[in-house]
Parts: sequence; C-alpha cells; structure tokens
Amino acid sequence: MLGKLIKYDLKALAKILAPLWGVLLVMGIIFGISIRSNLEGIGNTMIVFSLVVIVAVIVAIFVVNVIIVIQRFWKGLLQEEGYLMFTLPVTTRSLILSKVISALIISCGTAFVISLLGVEIIAISPVKLMDIATYFGNWVIEVHAGPWIGYGAIIAVVSLLSSIYHVYAAMVIGQLSNGNRFLFAFVAYAALSIIVSLIGIPTMESLGNMGSNLQNAFGFDSDLWIYLVENIVIIVIYHIITEVILTKKLNLE
Repeated sequence: MLGKLIKYDLKALAKILAPLWGVLLVMGIIFGISIRSNLEGIGNTMIVFSLVVIVAVIVAIFVVNVIIVIQRFWKGLLQEEGYLMFTLPVTTRSLILSKVISALIISCGTAFVISLLGVEIIAISPVKLMDIATYFGNWVIEVHAGPWIGYGAIIAVVSLLSSIYHVYAAMVIGQLSNGNRFLFAFVAYAALSIIVSLIGIPTMESLGNMGSNLQNAFGFDSDLWIYLVENIVIIVIYHIITEVILTKKLNLE
C-alpha cells in the first residue's frame, strides 16, 4: 500500500514539475545550438536570451518544487483531503513516509534534470563531451575522489530528508492551533530551528570521540560523520513528533 501512496503522490507532483523540466531541457538544446552557431559567426542574441530563460526556469523549478512539496502534505493530510486519507487502511506512518519519500524523489528528480541540462549543453556545444568525461574520470582516480563523491551524495540526501521532515514537523505542530494555523506552523519552524541549533553545538562536542572512531574506521573528516549522525537523529525525532501528533492530536479543518 505504501508503494501505491508514493505512486499517487509522485503523479501529482510530476504533473506540475514535468512541464517545467521539459522547458528547461528544450532551452538547454537551444542554448547549446546557439553557442555552436555563435562560434560560426552568428550573433549572440539567442545565447543571452536562452541563458536568461534557463536561469529563470531553474529558479521557478526550485520555488515550485518547495511549494508543491509543502502543499501536498498540508492539503493532503491536514485539510479536507485528510478526511479521506486517514480512512484508508494504512497506518499514519505509511501516510507520512509516502509524503516524505515522494518529496525526496521529486527533489532528486529536479537535481537530476538540472545535471542533465549541463550534460546536454556540453554534448551539443563544440566542447567535446568525451574529453571532459575522460578528464573528470582521471581526476577522480588521481585524487581518490570516488568515496568523497559517494559520501557527499549521502550527506546531500540526509540533509534533504532532514529539511523535509523539519517542514512537516512544523506543519503538524501548526495544525494544533485553532487560529492561524499556517502562521503557527511558521513560528514552529523557527522554534525548531533554534532548538536544533542550540542542541547541536554541545552535541558536536560530546560526539567528538565517536566522530574520531568513525574517521579511523571509514576515513573522512570526523566533523562530517558527526554532522551525518546528528541529521539522522534529527530525522528520527521529527518523524516521531509528526507521527505522534497526527495519531493523537489531528485537527483537520
């Protein structure tokens, strides 16, 4: 059932973002062709125009991505649609996880499309894609960057999950208010940020030995391990807050 919920949410999210992804990739093709044409003596007006559009679309994608991720949770679980969702034969945990996982996948999809845009431009423009790929591959081997790239990807995913859960926890706290629920959610978000910051400073010091042990065992800087562990703990805490409130204190509009 969790898979069906994720599929349902992804369809709703992709329905809005996919057209923007398509526009971005089309403009990437135009930009790449414009660069090639400009080198052959044609003016650079199209280069400037397509570059401006690309930047504008990227900004729009990020903004829309954030808005719809928030909207799907707010309307899907905390407003009218919540009456239907909470009557389904699934647990509250499954409802939360479906929103979190779909938000994570769609956000990673946005990152992938933007990365694909860069590859697309390089492939179409006069720059030789194979030369760049060879140079990058040699650099990864030379400086042993492979593990760091993998670790960086893990850090990015965990940080994104932490951010998503932060927003969701703030929203479920906000729905407890009988007044302006959205304003209360904003205040809750700020309060959670302050609490995490205050707790995080002494935690960094207390986890120093653990970070050193992880560094000795797996490499990488100990502070990075502490950051990773802290974010995982924060994710668990945010999930518990979200699940407990939705289970025991749900206040649908």
